Amino acid sequence: MTSDAASSHFIESGDEPGLRLHLRLRAPVGKDPLACPPVLLVHGATYASPLYDVAHPGASWLQAIAEAGFAAYALDIRGYGQSRSQVMEDADSPYATGDQALRDIDDAVTWLIARHGAGRVALGGGSWGSITTARYAATIGRGKVERLILYAPIFAERNQGWLTLLADPKEPSRINPGFGACRWVNEETTRLRWDEESPPGVTRRDDAVLTAMFQASLADDPLAKKQTPPAFRAPNGTFLDLWEAFNGRALYDPAAITCPTLLLRGGADMTSTRSDALALFDKLGTDARHYVEIADGGHFVSAENRAPQVFAEANAFLGLNVG
Repeated sequence: MTSDAASSHFIESGDEPGLRLHLRLRAPVGKDPLACPPVLLVHGATYASPLYDVAHPGASWLQAIAEAGFAAYALDIRGYGQSRSQVMEDADSPYATGDQALRDIDDAVTWLIARHGAGRVALGGGSWGSITTARYAATIGRGKVERLILYAPIFAERNQGWLTLLADPKEPSRINPGFGACRWVNEETTRLRWDEESPPGVTRRDDAVLTAMFQASLADDPLAKKQTPPAFRAPNGTFLDLWEAFNGRALYDPAAITCPTLLLRGGADMTSTRSDALALFDKLGTDARHYVEIADGGHFVSAENRAPQVFAEANAFLGLNVG
């Protein structure tokens, strides 16, 4: 079975006037999407919903979920992807903070529950999205989340490499005060970050996947092709959360997460480390918790050569055997 091409839905923000949040949907062929249980994926710090729907054979997580019989959605947090904001255009400080992301997730979850007539939704978040979705499930989303997938999870472990990138050059004990509302992301910086996890001579991905992700992200930003080289904007509010997490300060209480939870990471991921993920695993408030590590996978393992393993493990956890 294959799914139809992705469609877009826009919902009104309950928090920021004029903001319309974008959700990408893939649904099974021959089925009414509204009759299919919803799954919502939330992105991380840089790439928005295109990360979960890469236009390359075998690289779309949304496609894999849809083929298993669910209505598979991916949300663009405000300022990301097609959830463009005039407030971000006018801001001079980091935009799309963790608090704002929680409100966007709640808007999307509330809309999905009403649209599908569901009591709860399955929710997944990757990288920074693992922080926002876990925090949501532990706080305002309790009772709305049926199952939770934390992909490339980040919790509360000191990570000096990231702290060096985020710190004030003049005062390393504080976050850089020069971060504006957003930053420009180009293809080469993405390639360098992705490749730094790979030993020399080791290739974990088809380079066409990176190009497809990047081109889709450019298409979502009306100012992208005016840049040299072409680049898209990503909000900087995420840095506030990452600064806390990489200083070892937890942003939520894992014991408050009581729904079945899967932690899923690549074994070579230097941002989501094994020790940090297992510390989170041990603190979760549910006995129905699972930890899966994809050998030799990097931080973007869902878009690497071992992506089919990621999709299979996630689908097995979700129990996507709905025919």
